[in-house]
Amino acid sequence: MKIMSYNILLGGEDRLPHITNVIREQHPDVVALLEANSRENVETLAHELDMQFVFGEANSEFHIAWLSRLPVVRSENHRLPVLAKTLLEIELQWDRRRVHLFATHLQHKREPEYEQRRVEEMRAILDVMGHVNNRPRLLVGDLNTLRPGDTMGVATDMPREVIPLLLNAGYIDCYRRIRPIVPGYTYKLPEPSMRIDYVFASIEMALHLHRCAVVSNEEALIASDHLPIIAEFQ
Repeated sequence: MKIMSYNILLGGEDRLPHITNVIREQHPDVVALLEANSRENVETLAHELDMQFVFGEANSEFHIAWLSRLPVVRSENHRLPVLAKTLLEIELQWDRRRVHLFATHLQHKREPEYEQRRVEEMRAILDVMGHVNNRPRLLVGDLNTLRPGDTMGVATDMPREVIPLLLNAGYIDCYRRIRPIVPGYTYKLPEPSMRIDYVFASIEMALHLHRCAVVSNEEALIASDHLPIIAEFQ
């Protein structure tokens, strides 16, 4: 099962052909779309890629969607008041087991007070995911924060309080598990300098982790201001 997390920037606008090509080339089974501002554009992507979609209305214009080739057994949009956007959950049937996939997009801005808001968001998200802690699960998306120890390609720094909450809860940073020292920058094009897009796996899922990479081909460099991240489980 190959998962992609992709912030497509303001719903994709007139960049949909590029976004479609980026996704098609990787041939993921499931794609989380962040900044899915246009439901019509999500429908277009789903049609072009021959995938079903689930759309999650957010607390702002920055909605979230899932595209999937695998059967979606159940979906739920956790539009919690504390979230700047939302937390969109789908449940899939994979290899004779149920897997829960969560996608979110945390509060942006770099000042310390906004990191505290992201901390509050993540605590609420962990509480929701805790209700399925007996099943394999993933959390993906644009978390707008840095992991402690990660390098940056710019001189400024940011508070780093959100990612430790996930690590302390037992979730595995898939990119760091596969690539311990590669920067893995996903934002902001044209010169990425921060890793703020993630795939986190529960221990049950992390045991099946085979590959994790940032897609940085020529088309990805013009399709959005973020590069997508993919993780493959076997």
